[in-house]
Amino acid sequence: MEEEKDNWDYEQTEPSEEEEQDPISYQITNYPADITLKGYLDKYNSDQLEIPKFQRNYIWDQVRASKLIESFLLGLPVPGVFLYKQKETNRLQVIDGQQRILTAVRFFENDFGDRHFRLKNVNKKWEGRKYEDLDEADRLKLDDSVLRATIVQQLNPKDDSSIYFIFERLNTGGVRLNPMEIRKCIYFSDFYLCLEEINKNPDWRSLIGLKSIDKRLRDTELILRILALKDGWKDYEKPMKKFLNTFLSDKKKAEEKKKSEEKIDPDLMEQYDGIKREFSAVSKYLSLSLGKKPFHLRKRLNYAAMDSIFVAGFLAYKKGIKDLKNRYDKLIQDNEFIQSVSKSTSDENVVKARMRKAVDYFVSNV
Repeated sequence: MEEEKDNWDYEQTEPSEEEEQDPISYQITNYPADITLKGYLDKYNSDQLEIPKFQRNYIWDQVRASKLIESFLLGLPVPGVFLYKQKETNRLQVIDGQQRILTAVRFFENDFGDRHFRLKNVNKKWEGRKYEDLDEADRLKLDDSVLRATIVQQLNPKDDSSIYFIFERLNTGGVRLNPMEIRKCIYFSDFYLCLEEINKNPDWRSLIGLKSIDKRLRDTELILRILALKDGWKDYEKPMKKFLNTFLSDKKKAEEKKKSEEKIDPDLMEQYDGIKREFSAVSKYLSLSLGKKPFHLRKRLNYAAMDSIFVAGFLAYKKGIKDLKNRYDKLIQDNEFIQSVSKSTSDENVVKARMRKAVDYFVSNV
């Protein structure tokens, strides 16, 4: 089968994800825990075990799932899983092994999506049986079967930032997930859903020059980048990957804090609706003022031009600037600005230099 064409075309003006090193070192503890399959079920149903809303969700077919259950019934070894113990809640977050854990949960609950979970293509002793159909001895054996977990907890720094890098390094099979795909797994939240809604906006899509939403979430990452820099470019520190991780992580933590306090907070959702409305308005403003693909300075999408022009665009929109196209034309003729969007564009001084330039041209009397 012919591979699907990747239409994502951009200027490589900053280090790749592999080259962009995070200077932080972590102090992490990890220890084994022999958790029974029934133990996983109990933790799952009591919300002690969190399975992030992965983009793939549960993907095993019934035969593969049945083979796992058969392995436990036969007493065969099964690879362990990795769980991350969250500092504030002590809940366990699955970072590797969700298919194995969910298979056990589904078998206990006799749920395989649109049908009952009957074992398929296994030893004839168990063929076609549900959990409740097993002999008592087999049920007890399955209940007490151990799926060993490695439990990881970050001790220092005092946050949970290492979970991103742990997941990144465990993610070695198939097509390797990119940074935004990993963020979706780890930091999934209502705010993340807000980003996906924004990404559908037609004016935004015209600005970046892509009609179709990118399956690998790179356009969603651009929106995250704009919003993170809009709120914090003056305090930006590299690497960009960590800066974006922290911004999205903080949004998720704020949501979880509200939920843990059992507070109904309509203001939070109204805040997200406000972000969507503002982003939509600024996208339309930029699109009408600058036309299609204003961030393609040399025919390819330039991330640095995009983030600085968009952030400055928020201010220009609020001030009601009418001659934005004239200001934009002068900005992209400024040699210092062009230099700041051409090389080492994720360095602190470069990010701040281009932001200041764009803001000066867009909202001052040029």
